[in-house]
This record gives sequence, C-alpha cells and structure tokens, in this order.
Amino acid sequence: MFVLYNKYIHTILCSFLLCTVSCSTPFWKTKETRSPTVILKLDDLWYEDGLVHPGWVQVFQFLKEEEVQGTIGLVCNSLEEGRDAYFQWIKDRKSEGHEVWHHGYCHCKPVVKEKAEREFRGTDYTYQYEHLSRASELAKEKLGITLRTFGAPYNSTNEHTAKALDSLPEIKVWLYKETTVPTSKQVLKRIPEVNIEYPVHVPDFLKFKEGYEKYRSEKLLVIQGHPRSWVENPERFEEFKRIVLFLKSEKVRFTTPYDYHMGME
Repeated sequence: MFVLYNKYIHTILCSFLLCTVSCSTPFWKTKETRSPTVILKLDDLWYEDGLVHPGWVQVFQFLKEEEVQGTIGLVCNSLEEGRDAYFQWIKDRKSEGHEVWHHGYCHCKPVVKEKAEREFRGTDYTYQYEHLSRASELAKEKLGITLRTFGAPYNSTNEHTAKALDSLPEIKVWLYKETTVPTSKQVLKRIPEVNIEYPVHVPDFLKFKEGYEKYRSEKLLVIQGHPRSWVENPERFEEFKRIVLFLKSEKVRFTTPYDYHMGME
C-alpha cells in the first residue's frame, strides 16, 4: 500500500512539473516561432504562339514535384485566341489544386485623354467593369472555371476598381489592394520587403530570406513572381527553387487566395 501511495504521489508531482515547464513558456514566444502561411502569387500567363510559355511549364513541374500549391494570374483575353492545348494546360493545373485568378482582361495600357494609363488606373467605372466581366465570362466559357480572386496588372487600381469589383459577387479576394476606397472583398496585403523578386523579374533568395526573417511572425505572406522571366537566365529559376525549398524547410503551409478566404469564414 505504501509503495502504491508513493507511486501515486510521484505521478502527481511529475504532472505538476510538466505543467509548470509548459506554462512557463510565454505565449508570445510560441506565436513568434510559428511558421506563416504562404501564397505564391505568380503573374502574367497568356497565350504565346499556341503554347504555354516554358517559364510557366518549368515552374509548375517543379511545384508538382515538391507538392506545393501555386497560383496562376491569367490575362484573360488570351482565351479568345488560345488553342485547346493551352486551355487544357490551365485546366490541368486547376485540377492539381492550383488557383487560376483574374489578372485583368488585357494587361494593357489604354490611352485616356492622350495619356497611356493602366487597365485599372486612369480608366473609368464602365471600362473597368467591362474588362472585369468579359474576363470572367471567358474563363467560364473556355475553361469552366469561376475566377474567385482578382489582382490588377501592375498592381495598379483607382477609385473605380472597388465599385466595379463589387458588381462581380463571385470574386471574393483582392490581391494587393492599394487604394483606401472601401471594398466588400477580402484584401490580402502586400509586404514589399518579402517578395520573390528584387527587382521585378529577378528572384533573389538572400534578399527574400532577409525579409522573411523580419516578417516571419506574420500570419500570411503573399509573395509575387513572374515565371515568364525566369527562363533566359537559368539562375533566376534556381533562385526561385531555393526560396520554395527554404520555405518547405520552415514548414510553412502553402495555400491559394480563395482557399485561404474559405478557411477564414
């Protein structure tokens, strides 16, 4: 009986000590060391000579091998002339779990009052609504995909963009909103110091890592890149791979904008 009693006391003491050690770790420390969620915001897919640009092909082959989710910023007027192989490549990536998102209708610079503007900056509501809705219609018609996320070409918008987007209820997420105009969409912000490319089109692992270490306590990091620009100089693609492999070693959770939005609801 005495032996059993001692064992009982010993068990209670051990439980108390474990609780004391666990509770002595401050909450802020646990939060600080948690890995963020990461969205790979990949821009500028369009139709080129009947083919998907080889930069896109190599990136998504790599992501498939590493079992990493990515996203595809589709310039939707490419669906007006694209061939079946182009459409099928996009649909295949969607079936693998990547998100295809609305990157404008033309990624163009229209002339407004004799000045070259950008598709969603310097243009009026009617122009923007027509481009947003036409792009969404093409994605449904040619791909059978409802676009749920929007990110403007050049990340450039104006006061009309929010109103135009509000007219498309199927779009739920806005990447890199830069204006103060209120919106009904969920906004996923940009942290300029945490990016794939430094400058645009040039992936740089060391600069990315420096920014990541500074902002690693953020809940979400949305990092932008342009796969079409990573082919001519193979080192650019290698730098992108280093970034992804580093993030995997950090045990981040890769996701897509719409999946993130749905998880928040």
